Amino acid sequence: MADDSNVPHRKRKLRTKTEMQTIQTAAAAANTKLNQILEKPPNPYETYLNLRRQIASRHRTLSNVAPKAPTGFKDFLMVTCTYVLQGNATSTLSVPMLPPPSFVPAPMKEFFNQQEKDRYRLRLQHTIEREKLMLSIEQEILREHGRAARAMANQRLPFSVCTILREEEIYNLQELEQVEDREKNVRSRYNGRQFISWLQAVDDKYEKIKHVLLMRHHHEAESLFAVQKLDWEWKLKECGLCDHKITPTIDDLHVPMVSVSNEFELPPSS
Repeated sequence: MADDSNVPHRKRKLRTKTEMQTIQTAAAAANTKLNQILEKPPNPYETYLNLRRQIASRHRTLSNVAPKAPTGFKDFLMVTCTYVLQGNATSTLSVPMLPPPSFVPAPMKEFFNQQEKDRYRLRLQHTIEREKLMLSIEQEILREHGRAARAMANQRLPFSVCTILREEEIYNLQELEQVEDREKNVRSRYNGRQFISWLQAVDDKYEKIKHVLLMRHHHEAESLFAVQKLDWEWKLKECGLCDHKITPTIDDLHVPMVSVSNEFELPPSS
């Protein structure tokens, strides 16, 4: 029989302090998770009512802030209402429709009227687009004046239907907190220099839009003129009013180009 005295004793493996802390942390987390599972969930009706109360209290802090009228407001297009309106024949009187010149050959007068209808449509379209641009900048100017008035009254949100409808679509506290965080990020300090910079930004923005608009109008007018001039030439040859082998000289009164004015001024923002 072997002697057990020569066999080394098996040492007991003790856990380190770090392992004990890890085990305790895991056990505490498991208990917390179990408590959360067993915890009674909040009443959704009470949560919704509390949310609506918070939003209603926000609405009570809003007031109707009347901005100062911008310079030349009485001459704004939205005030005078002199823009072209569909169904109102008197509003289109400012867009001319030219009659055929007296010295146009009789076979070409009907063709002149057909081309004039296309030119009239283009003139009307250009007028409408210019008026839309003017209405757009007028609205932008009014928005900036309203923004300045609210900044002076230390009110970030406008008291408007859009504000009410937007917050009607908030259904949890997280969305409300996100809205409040966005409002806190808005600069609350306001001075006249900041207001001038807002108006200058509006001017710069719409001057670029105006430049692009006028370039497109010139391009459309020149394109229509080139097409109509070529059609007029073919019509002359078809009616036998000129030789087929030559290129006739076409009077500008026979095929006038749609005039595009660069002089229309946008309303001043100051």
